[in-house]
Amino acid sequence: MTQVPQSTAAVRGVWARFQPQAWINDAAVDTDGARNFDVTMAIESLGREKALALKDNSQEADELWHSYAKHRDHLQHDGPFRIEVADAIRKFYGLDD
Repeated sequence: MTQVPQSTAAVRGVWARFQPQAWINDAAVDTDGARNFDVTMAIESLGREKALALKDNSQEADELWHSYAKHRDHLQHDGPFRIEVADAIRKFYGLDD
């Protein structure tokens, strides 16, 4: 049985990185539990211009995590965290250097 290759559009996507942190001596320090999560649909719904303007570790990036983790109790995190997604968005739109 031969496998049908998936289209590029079906394979590519946008994956953000969630990095949980904890307050230690008044500084947010990375902890265990980092994970990648799929934000392709959210990024596409923003449209190219707004998506490319999205910055790492911003309120808008944080909202991607809140939306993803909202109904996933095992992913709740009460401490600080950061989200990295800007490079993945640039790559998704073919703008990676």
